[in-house]
Amino acid sequence: MEKFVKFITNKWFNLGVSVLTLAYPVFLGGIALLLAGYYLEPTHEGALYTLHIFINVIFVGLSLFTRKQIITRIVSVLSPFFAFAILLFGFGNWFFVVPCVVSSIVIFFITGVGETTKIVLGTIYLIMYVVGVLVYLTFEMLFGSISFMDVDLSRRSTGYRYSSDGLYRVVLYVDPESDKSRTVSFYLEETEGDISLPFVECRNARRSIHLITSDYSKPADVEWKDDHTLYIDGRLREFDFDSLDIETEEDEDY
Repeated sequence: MEKFVKFITNKWFNLGVSVLTLAYPVFLGGIALLLAGYYLEPTHEGALYTLHIFINVIFVGLSLFTRKQIITRIVSVLSPFFAFAILLFGFGNWFFVVPCVVSSIVIFFITGVGETTKIVLGTIYLIMYVVGVLVYLTFEMLFGSISFMDVDLSRRSTGYRYSSDGLYRVVLYVDPESDKSRTVSFYLEETEGDISLPFVECRNARRSIHLITSDYSKPADVEWKDDHTLYIDGRLREFDFDSLDIETEEDEDY
């Protein structure tokens, strides 16, 4: 037992473990990018959220164990910035946001960063989070959600219509039920950028082509004729993702 304690308290072993904490900012950055550019469809919600919480807890444990190492201190200072990006891009998706934000804050306070540094940076982080949330809410009310996409993922329907080769899909975005003049918008997406992760499918929504917007009570008839040709209400629509354009007559709003 004494040898084991001596081994795990060895400075070189601690340094090696602290290197593992470098993966935490990478993990947070990856989550932020997924929330900013993809529509996440859990295939097993319970397992996904359990795994997500478990990963955050593991990094908290590693940071606590190596809290005096310089690498862990650097990670503890960087993590709240990445967690802030997750908060902005995943606002409302609390199962992803809360574990990352809470864990990054805990890591910041448990590491061996000086008290003065903690007070100064802690104050900056507090202002950043409070002001950031207020700005986000204001921006959302005026312009919609913050993301790298031109669509509001909260309105997305998962009833996709895939081309026969599976390279493209038509996606519907439906206005909220409270909207008196409710509409449905059709967008075209490539499936090439989709990512499959354990317990979740990440649908690439960063590049999409608007096809048509029509009345919800009488939606347009969108039909695939072949791999690269669409007919909307009987009219031919050919598309080009290189220019993000549809070669057709002007879209009509019904």
